Amino acid sequence: MAGGLHPRWRKVFRDLMAHKLRTLLVVLSIAVGVFAILVVVGGRGILLETFGDNLPKSNPSTAALYTTGFGSDLVERVRRAAGVRGAEGRRIADLRYRPGDVAADADPPAEVQQAELAQGIALTAADDWTLSRLERVFPDAGVAWPPGRGEVVLERSDKQIVSLKTGDLITIDTRDGKKKVLRITGFAHDINSFPALFTGQLGGYVSMQTMADLGEPTGMNQLLISLDSAGLDRAGASRIVGHIRDDVVSSADVTVLSTYVPEPGSHRLGDIFKAVVVLLLALGAMALLLSGFLVINTVSALLTQQTRQLGIMKAIGGRAIQIAWMYVVLVTIYGALAVLIGLPLGTYWASWFSSFAGGLLNFGDGPIVPPGYALALAVGVGVLVPLLAAWIPIRNGTQVSVVKALNATGMSGAHFGHGLLDRLLGRIRGLPRPVALSLRNTFLRKGRLAMTLVTLTLASGVVMGVGSVRTSILQTVDDVSKWWNYDVEVQYAQPVPAHLAEREALKVTGTTGTEGWLSSRATLTRGDGSENDQLVVIGLPPKTTFITPQIVEGRWLREGDGASVVVNTDVVTDEHLKVGETVRLKVRGADRDFKVVGVARGQMMGPVLFTDRSWFEGAIGLQGSITRLLVRTSQHSIADQDAAADRLERRMKDAGLPVSGVEGQARMSTNFANQLGILVTFLVIMAVILAAVGVIGLTGTMIINVLESTREIGVMRAIGASHASIFQVFVTEGVTIGAISWVFGALLSYPLSLALVRMLEGAIGIPLTFSFSWQAVGMWLVVVTAISAVASLLPAFRASQVSVRDAIAYE
Repeated sequence: MAGGLHPRWRKVFRDLMAHKLRTLLVVLSIAVGVFAILVVVGGRGILLETFGDNLPKSNPSTAALYTTGFGSDLVERVRRAAGVRGAEGRRIADLRYRPGDVAADADPPAEVQQAELAQGIALTAADDWTLSRLERVFPDAGVAWPPGRGEVVLERSDKQIVSLKTGDLITIDTRDGKKKVLRITGFAHDINSFPALFTGQLGGYVSMQTMADLGEPTGMNQLLISLDSAGLDRAGASRIVGHIRDDVVSSADVTVLSTYVPEPGSHRLGDIFKAVVVLLLALGAMALLLSGFLVINTVSALLTQQTRQLGIMKAIGGRAIQIAWMYVVLVTIYGALAVLIGLPLGTYWASWFSSFAGGLLNFGDGPIVPPGYALALAVGVGVLVPLLAAWIPIRNGTQVSVVKALNATGMSGAHFGHGLLDRLLGRIRGLPRPVALSLRNTFLRKGRLAMTLVTLTLASGVVMGVGSVRTSILQTVDDVSKWWNYDVEVQYAQPVPAHLAEREALKVTGTTGTEGWLSSRATLTRGDGSENDQLVVIGLPPKTTFITPQIVEGRWLREGDGASVVVNTDVVTDEHLKVGETVRLKVRGADRDFKVVGVARGQMMGPVLFTDRSWFEGAIGLQGSITRLLVRTSQHSIADQDAAADRLERRMKDAGLPVSGVEGQARMSTNFANQLGILVTFLVIMAVILAAVGVIGLTGTMIINVLESTREIGVMRAIGASHASIFQVFVTEGVTIGAISWVFGALLSYPLSLALVRMLEGAIGIPLTFSFSWQAVGMWLVVVTAISAVASLLPAFRASQVSVRDAIAYE
């Protein structure tokens, strides 16, 4: 029995070793599928595990209240409230800093570089960081914690935008116009903070003593609340927090300026993270599909090549089941070898990708090995998919009759000239003979061509689609930038006289115009009892020229509209308001009804309602006051706007106006572009992987075509074909396949890119302007032509080197 089995396994070993190039081709084709799946699915899995481990360790709060000053007695009262599991108070101060010790310089020199201008920094202080239990901050190894007096520990994501390091000094511009120098003693990780790349400003942690040295009030202004979250949804959390705000906080004469109640267990970057996960799932499915096609194509060709061998084995008594098991074992070995190659490479790059993505999202340290299900899926792709792909060829091959199998000549069994497409190609005249022959060869094996085109078309469609997504994001940023017709925005901690703020701004060099806005927080109570207190009502002149509203429904404000509002699309998304509806909002403690007259496109401001300033300031009792000042300047670059913001902040502080923030419009747009650009980065990485799968598929197809055409090449050589002519035949064939895939990919790219844009739009909650990228289509034509030619070089070279003797002897 054993002796009868031995020849079969010897043949399997001979097939592996005698045709090393074919073995390498099959193994690499399967390995690239394993690699692609592991990078996409494994990278996603590591991200999810990192987030799932680090977020609970930080013990995130259920809600955060931003208030006027309060003490530890209020924190204790909140802790005793019903449903509260814990509460902590902190002090947050949005200030400005300069690198180095510049405390002795009243003004930086005119030639100072942009990096040396005052930039934003958000400092957070706690009574005792070592006792903090909510939204915990974890210092890096070797960092002294908590920070001492005169020291600051920066958030780890600050490294994304600055080159500051441990031991460096920074100078803080205090609100009273003084300068205080702090020493950086290290970095820490806070998963609950926004990464610096998103906000454009640094984050740091200091002691309460340091905060007092900076001239800040000693009272706390951020109240973190943790609720008993078992079975608690956002609506339920909002109701409980609303009671705490009204019954505990407000009754202690503390004014709540805003409230943040996320979905329990979510992250501040939840929308971006959700978009990343959605993209990875979509592209992971695409990679699985492409690798499946790649394996089917390669293994099918392998089994087809050995038709005569199947006939001989059956002629000498081999049963169909015996022959089938032999090829099953052969394909299993191919898959096992592919897993040995693809698994370590995929694991390494999945770890790199998750580290890169986790760094951008500030998820912190996590596992470096993909989760078990990702590894199992990769092994399944490497072993099971080839077996499934080989099943039909194995079944067909084992059922072929002995006569038919033995009559195979070794030449391609495909026939050309009978189909409609073949006849159409036959009508083309005037082509050089190598080109005409390459066209014939391209469409000779239509089944394999279809498989190759599906793989390369999907990859091409994704690449061109990603180009359109990038263009759409850039167009969205451009559209948002067109909304703003100013250069710098000054925000005040409390309402200030409009005439005083505008007068001081006009004294600053470079200022060409100003406009004041009056804004106030608003709360909307929903039907289920939950609240949306993230709304902002902004009073501005209806005939303003400082913004260009993009109305998507209804109309813009008019003089004399009274209690009318234009809501932005962020409000519509959250509250589903419509033009003509009346909405009741609580503004500065009083309920007021507003009629919705229009809907404007969102503009990086969150949910906002615009109303007539002249009516609004009278309605809330703040006549002649503003909380924001928009300033136009004579120069508009980021560096110029940063310099103008620095001058404006100094002037306002000298005039005794309570400035809470100053930011240039160009930097705001840049930060917005950075947020969306992260998604583009992920898309580009995935597109490169899928493109690589398509290119390998094309290379594999060309090598198989050369192998199957060995005797045909011998015939051409025998009748005088030159090396160059044969080389040209196969390169032209590869380029033709690439060009056809470009045509189909271009047609696919429009619906695919539209779907990706709408997918992102739904995930991040920001309306995106769809813009199809013809530039990406044109660039991919050049790229796919080049890579098709390169992918064909090795097969074409091998074809051109086949001798007549080797071709005749080929089996």
